[in-house]
Amino acid sequence: MMSQQDAEKSSEIHDSGDSNDANSSENAMQVELEKSREEARVFQDKYLRQAADLENYRRRSEKEKSDLLKFAAEGLVKDLVPVLDSFNQAMGSGQETTTDASGLLEGMGMVKLQLLAALRKHGLEEIPAVGSKFDPNVHQAIQRIEDPDCESEIVAQEFAKGYLLNGRLVRAAMVSVTTRSDS
Repeated sequence: MMSQQDAEKSSEIHDSGDSNDANSSENAMQVELEKSREEARVFQDKYLRQAADLENYRRRSEKEKSDLLKFAAEGLVKDLVPVLDSFNQAMGSGQETTTDASGLLEGMGMVKLQLLAALRKHGLEEIPAVGSKFDPNVHQAIQRIEDPDCESEIVAQEFAKGYLLNGRLVRAAMVSVTTRSDS
């Protein structure tokens, strides 16, 4: 049989063992907590860096977009500057030769061709009108002409040219359209 002293010693041994287990368990939890805190710091740092990168990307994209819009017409303007020079030369020669208008008209015709070539280079197309079938998508009828001898819905006259830019309507051609009269 166990005496009371032996029981107390046994109890002390168990208590000290429980104490050691509690200390080691507490230390393990403390180590685990520090690991978790370090991981959290690492993830927070990564998050802040990614957020900064995203903000920088947004700013850079906005600047590029702004520059693109700002200078989108640069190529067109560079192509139109020689046309402006030609207009200035034509105006200068027109002032010198007041008696001969044919030279001025010829010069203006050449400037018109140069301007059209520059605009075509950037995707401008003229919409065919006179003699073609009326198309409400690209023609704007401002007058109807009754003619018993003509086919109905044919463009008879063009008042203002229509243009497409890379296939998109810039301005509809303003036209008169024939209609067949019943007389």
